[in-house]
Amino acid sequence: MFALIDGNNFYVSCERVFRPSLEGVPVVVLSNNDGCAIARSNEAKALGIKMGHPWHQIKHLEEEAGLVALSANFALYGDMSDRMMSLAAGLGPTQEIYSIDESFIGLDGVRGDLKARARAIRARIHRWVGIPCGVGIAPTKTLAKLANHIAKTAERKPGSYPECHA
Repeated sequence: MFALIDGNNFYVSCERVFRPSLEGVPVVVLSNNDGCAIARSNEAKALGIKMGHPWHQIKHLEEEAGLVALSANFALYGDMSDRMMSLAAGLGPTQEIYSIDESFIGLDGVRGDLKARARAIRARIHRWVGIPCGVGIAPTKTLAKLANHIAKTAERKPGSYPECHA
């Protein structure tokens, strides 16, 4: 069994840790030289902003919709990733860091309720680092990635799962 832990809207979430006033606001993080959107808050996604959307095509949303655009801070994101990954490693005996915001955790030999362990790690990452994340658990890495995607989709639809599973 594998778990995939993935930070939600990672770059935006990192910025919100240090700027809580951005919570609930449409936010994009822009690429090097501020050319295009490389991370989007759920609020920015709701405005129709796509990954890689050129900044000059969405700049008007600053005035029209209160969009906040930030230049990327890769040193910050790397540090926050290290913090998140060190906590994610507590879920199981092996870890494969897949990207700056994704980590596969091997669950072979882990006893007890895997869902409860995953919820606890997810809550710990959010509480101690400030990054919301999804966790998908499945027999293969591919299916864990799919399960994670489903978990994130459920989070965007309030009421789609019982509150005790949050």
